[in-house]
Amino acid sequence: MNYKIEERIENILTSDKIGDPQHVCKVLEEELKPIITSYIVLSSEVKVRFKKEDNRNIFFIEFCAERIKPFGYKI
Repeated sequence: MNYKIEERIENILTSDKIGDPQHVCKVLEEELKPIITSYIVLSSEVKVRFKKEDNRNIFFIEFCAERIKPFGYKI
C-alpha cells in the first residue's frame, strides 16, 4: 500500500481550515490509526489535540504502545 500521508493531511488542514479544529483532530485520528497500527500494537486509542499559539497551529498526537511490531514479516 502506498499512503500519501503528507498530501492527505495537507488536504485535511487546508480544505477545512475555516472549520472546527476539533473536527480536524477527529479526522486526523481516523486517518492516522490504520497507519500507526501497521507498525505498533496500541494499548490506548490515538488522540489528536490542537492548540493555537500566535499564528501557529500545533497538533499533538498521543497514543500508548503495547509493543512495536517486528519488521520484515507479517504477524
